Amino acid sequence: MVNIKQVAAHAGVSFKTVSRVVNKDPTVKKINQEKVLKAIEELGYRPNRAASITRRKQSGVFGLIADELLKTPFTFDIIRGAQDIAWEQNKELMVLNVNEKRFSAEKAIEHLFEHRVEGIIYASMYHRVLDIPDELLKIPAVLVNCSAIKENLACVIPDEVQAAETITNSLIEKGYKRIAFLNLNENIAAAKGRKQGVINAFQQNNLPMQDLYIESVIIEDKNGEKSIAREATRRVINTFNPDAILCGQDFMAVEVYFIMQAMGYSVKQDIGIGSFDDWENTPQLLQPMLTTMALPHYKMGQWAMNYLLAGRKDIVKHKEQFKLIERESF
Repeated sequence: MVNIKQVAAHAGVSFKTVSRVVNKDPTVKKINQEKVLKAIEELGYRPNRAASITRRKQSGVFGLIADELLKTPFTFDIIRGAQDIAWEQNKELMVLNVNEKRFSAEKAIEHLFEHRVEGIIYASMYHRVLDIPDELLKIPAVLVNCSAIKENLACVIPDEVQAAETITNSLIEKGYKRIAFLNLNENIAAAKGRKQGVINAFQQNNLPMQDLYIESVIIEDKNGEKSIAREATRRVINTFNPDAILCGQDFMAVEVYFIMQAMGYSVKQDIGIGSFDDWENTPQLLQPMLTTMALPHYKMGQWAMNYLLAGRKDIVKHKEQFKLIERESF
């Protein structure tokens, strides 16, 4: 295996210069940097991260605790955003997935401490308020897609109110005035914010509140959450007669499409449909393609990593805005 001294000899520089280039020291002269990078490529040199950590007081490693994040495809963007910033800064990101049944957050934090991480990102699979382990207060940490009950840690969350205002205003601007909003579980932060945003949009446009219908169609029972979106869609169309239906998530919109088709209604021509998430390829697979608010998970992951790298300690609640992805459903 090629070592750093061999790279230095091949490049005609000191081994300290090679080390500085490997660690992306911007003060290295350009000509020396080019020599070292050429030698690294020609010799196939790979830095020994473990040895580097042993020599330095700082590990260069950060942890990301994924609270059931791996169950939801679009939340991978949180990891991707944090990872991209880490790589840009020559840092390592260690990702651990936890859940209530098998792997606890406390054990994950302990494991990361053993690897001398410099900071921890704690990310949730959906926007909610959590009871965060006190162990997380012993190290620089930031929350993503969640906030702490005690409000003792900085966090970055999606701006649910802005998202609902934006898409509702878009519906109204296109002539839809009687809107049914089929919301998520009313007990989660996302549902509360989106409900407020829809109401705000109606008030901003001076529309009568009797032309707005809101119902949470993700409900909880003894077996957990379940969707009643299909039966709610049928009932709402028959009793409220909306000219548009706003769905709490793209998967719910798929259910609404099915019921509308079964009832003989056409999306957009008869009833406009809007949604939230921009979940992978789902919106493009629907016909007509679904207009939806794209979650800012990638930017949230980036913000969290930048927060840690900057050495910040201020307890803030930063909100990232959704983006309206306009297609053909209204």
